[in-house]
Amino acid sequence: MKYTGLPFSFDAPPEDLEMRFVPLRSSDGVDSIAVLYVKKNHQPTIGVVIVHPRGDYSRFYAAPGMARQGIGVLCMNTRYLNNDIDAQQERMLLDVAGGMRYLRDNGMTTRIIFGNSGGGSLTTFYQWQAQSDPGDRLSATAGGDRLPLDREDMPLAQGQIHVAVHVGEGHFMAKAIDPAVVDETDPVPTDLELDMYNPANGRRPFPEPSTYDRDWLARYRTAQNERCDRIDAVAKEIIARRKGESSKTDSTDPEVVFTAERVRRASPYLVIYRTLADPAYLDPSIDPSDRNLGTSFAEGIDPLIGNYGMNGLGRCMTPRGWLSTWSPRSTQADMRKSLSHIQIPSLFVSASGDSEILPGEFKEIVDSSPATDKTVTQVEASHYLRPLHEDDADPRVALDGILDEWISSRF
Repeated sequence: MKYTGLPFSFDAPPEDLEMRFVPLRSSDGVDSIAVLYVKKNHQPTIGVVIVHPRGDYSRFYAAPGMARQGIGVLCMNTRYLNNDIDAQQERMLLDVAGGMRYLRDNGMTTRIIFGNSGGGSLTTFYQWQAQSDPGDRLSATAGGDRLPLDREDMPLAQGQIHVAVHVGEGHFMAKAIDPAVVDETDPVPTDLELDMYNPANGRRPFPEPSTYDRDWLARYRTAQNERCDRIDAVAKEIIARRKGESSKTDSTDPEVVFTAERVRRASPYLVIYRTLADPAYLDPSIDPSDRNLGTSFAEGIDPLIGNYGMNGLGRCMTPRGWLSTWSPRSTQADMRKSLSHIQIPSLFVSASGDSEILPGEFKEIVDSSPATDKTVTQVEASHYLRPLHEDDADPRVALDGILDEWISSRF
């Protein structure tokens, strides 16, 4: 198997596999894209769904290895592929349900959910809601929109696999957002006392390791949460204002109705600057691990460049998208919470040199699982399961062996 250097992808499927395009349609009529990998001339009875909130997982690196073992591997994308401006985690559940129904309706009676990175919180969110009584499922998104999960056909998984997963995108944002921003309309003004990139606070020229005082770090973490809370307040105020205009559309005054309708239907965006500012990117003594300095989202360069650049996470969001996906306080997709309801056989694989998920967070995730059949292991790799050093063996090959042994011994 030849793997590319791309984060989630492999180079080409082995010749003994089929790669089938699968058009999926959710119960609310939204189309999404999936690719099924199977052995040629083989009908699998075990199926795996691999999905991420927005990343393109149609050529996910672990798919060929599992497919060669006789498993049907559905690499699917959600409706928010490569664009999470309006991403609502709750709506994604309808997409995942469509993929799970596909497995069930095509003879795969044993189903496994597979989470990687942000896919961990999404797949466990799905399983938690799927196993809940329909009347006990969530009835609204974090932004307050109606969610018809009580009527959704949500096939259950019989096992779950999680590789290099984090608690959730909201939790990730709470660690990475820059609390030194003083003006949400301008990315430059900075509170120097809260700036991790200020040498006075311990920063050293990249790639020299920095060292941050732990009392300063505690204030920094508090300020990160406070910034997220301020953005939450703005998002909620916009949503409340739009909903408040709905009552005015019954007015007999056409000008009032016209104005109210425009406000109600307008979709303001939140622009969120500087979202790559976790001090652990530069200080290896914070929750020590085998990680290289820097972040997976700006590999090989000073994270300051990525923090101020255009390609950070969650930079432009609708209010409801922010609340559902990137808000640490409002999101309903928290892997720890979802896992606490799930007891199916579980495999957790961490990456020893992960720059995004540190050992403490991974332990929180594992500890939140009440499963009696719980396997925990590690591969020597970065977040995207790339080798940490040039001469290291390919970690993705090691993962293939872990997955084969775990699945075959149970299913």
